[in-house]
Amino acid sequence: MAATTQTSQPQQPKSEPQPKNTQKTFWTDNEGNTQLEALAAVNDCSQGAVLRKLVDDAFTEQFDNLDPAHIEQGHVSVDDLRALANGETTVDELDLQAKTSEPVDGYDADSYYLTVTPDDLAEPGPELDWATLRDAVKNPEDGGYWNDDLEIHESRVGENTLKASHRPAARILTGLARSQAYENGVIPQMTVDDLVDTYCLHLTDRVADAEQERGKEHIRETYTSLVTDQLYENPSPTADSYYCSTDHLQTRLQTEIDTAQSVAERAGTITDFYTWKSTDDADEDDETNNLREEWQRELARWLTDIARAKHAGRTYGTELRRGDYEIDDADESMTAFDAVHARLHDALEAVDDLPTNVKAELIDRLDDAVVTAIAGD
Repeated sequence: MAATTQTSQPQQPKSEPQPKNTQKTFWTDNEGNTQLEALAAVNDCSQGAVLRKLVDDAFTEQFDNLDPAHIEQGHVSVDDLRALANGETTVDELDLQAKTSEPVDGYDADSYYLTVTPDDLAEPGPELDWATLRDAVKNPEDGGYWNDDLEIHESRVGENTLKASHRPAARILTGLARSQAYENGVIPQMTVDDLVDTYCLHLTDRVADAEQERGKEHIRETYTSLVTDQLYENPSPTADSYYCSTDHLQTRLQTEIDTAQSVAERAGTITDFYTWKSTDDADEDDETNNLREEWQRELARWLTDIARAKHAGRTYGTELRRGDYEIDDADESMTAFDAVHARLHDALEAVDDLPTNVKAELIDRLDDAVVTAIAGD
């Protein structure tokens, strides 16, 4: 690595250039040296001037209009600076008269490397090493950022970076999966499978050549399970996907609660062709095959709604009993699970009353998973 020696000074008014009286020495690699040379060339200035400009910009971005003199005089602590950087306080709210017991010049950093933030992880950038990623996905009480919202951009993880340490590796993969989720927070199973293949199959390098295929299958099964355990199964009998967070899941469950209410309200209308026709602005004398076909399609959609709501209730019964959801026309003692169960019970009674020939036609139309969900206990 190349050593670079440049000079810096405390901020001074731009109209009064001051001598550079403090020398700083740091190490960088060839790539960092090339980057610095390029920035100096395009700005037609010294490398030291580039660094001073970057420092000035970063200081202003994180600490707003804080005068560096207050730091130099020992009136600002490291915790004060963190609070400013995180938007938890303002310069006006700091006590800049009293001396701090934790001055910045006495701070001893825990790491040689610049700490990454959740925002850094979610944005494109240079690859991070295993130790940095591992520390980032630790629990907050251990100094990490792990929660339902943590995302990691694919550019931050090399294809051979992960190590065979299940918990941090699974969390890193989960962060990668979240960064590729749809806007509604859904992650397809295929995304998880692709991530495991891309970032984990090198972990079979300790397996004998003759066992490589079995080793890969073991890796796929192990890490796929570890990742999906961090996510939330999509409460649909036909979906092979997951939700990123409890917030996304609860939004979906609220939809299914509303769906249960809707299918119950329509049970007396949709299950009889003539009743449906009279309420659907159809011609009373029209009994053509086209109209019956339209009724069958709508009936199939109604049954699919029942299957989806029923599967959600079965999959997330505990969440629906404990969660805070909106329930129309329910007393205070009724949980969301109770409401879904009661309303689907009414709808399923109407399904049981359908003529045998109509049921047979519907079974042919519906996905097997939907039929299973409706028929299951």
